[in-house]
Amino acid sequence: MGKDRFYSNREKFSKILIKHDTNLSTFLFDSQVYVEGIRESVSEVKKCCKPGSKILDLGCGTGFLAMQLASLGFRVRGIDVEHKNSEKIEEFKKKKGLQLKIWRALENDNLKLSFYDGLKLPFANRSMESVVAHAVIEHIPKANLPILVEEIRRVLKPGGLFFIFRTPRRQAYAEHLSKFLKLGSHEILMDEQKVAFLLETHGFKIISHQRTDMIIGCLPGKLQDIWNLLSPFLLKLDKLLLKTPLNYFAHYMRIVCLKVEKD
Repeated sequence: MGKDRFYSNREKFSKILIKHDTNLSTFLFDSQVYVEGIRESVSEVKKCCKPGSKILDLGCGTGFLAMQLASLGFRVRGIDVEHKNSEKIEEFKKKKGLQLKIWRALENDNLKLSFYDGLKLPFANRSMESVVAHAVIEHIPKANLPILVEEIRRVLKPGGLFFIFRTPRRQAYAEHLSKFLKLGSHEILMDEQKVAFLLETHGFKIISHQRTDMIIGCLPGKLQDIWNLLSPFLLKLDKLLLKTPLNYFAHYMRIVCLKVEKD
């Protein structure tokens, strides 16, 4: 996705947040490295999906990624859980109704956002060309994950695509360093091989499996301002490091898989 359109959308999104008395840093958008990762995810979907495709953004959160996809002409449906969600963004926990207010400000003919129960996808069989899970599957209870993968398969059309972005890896040095320094880290880190096995067991064929984010995106306090100034260099360094054996310690996995018909 082109930078001009992406960052123009980001500016519109920031105005909506300000209008509802919150701010970008609450949603990690103060990190240029992190934001560029979102743009890469959107670009991957754009590359793989036909114009006008119906796409489900699973665990859409603020609606930012769904908004970006809808701006490209995709018909996007975003869903997230509402009740008893320990992983809910803290700002949404503090301000009742904030998530829904932001969603309503974002919605248009191409974009609809709603809550669901966390398990049963509220869509008909074979109704989606693609499903996107950006920084999501690590937050799904272990017992529910196979059920949800089956649900994703159910709503996908034959040959539909399932995108998994920004899922933290068990070997990620950034996660272990953040935990040691008490800067905040994911409770669950995913094993690449187990994720691949789960997908293949439930009728998906992996067509792309990559590691992303060698460079830590978010730092505490004023260090983030310095990191953002250095971001053009850091992003180039990130791409170089990912081409080396050091990618074993990369932060996230990116998987694109295809729904295949079961025998």
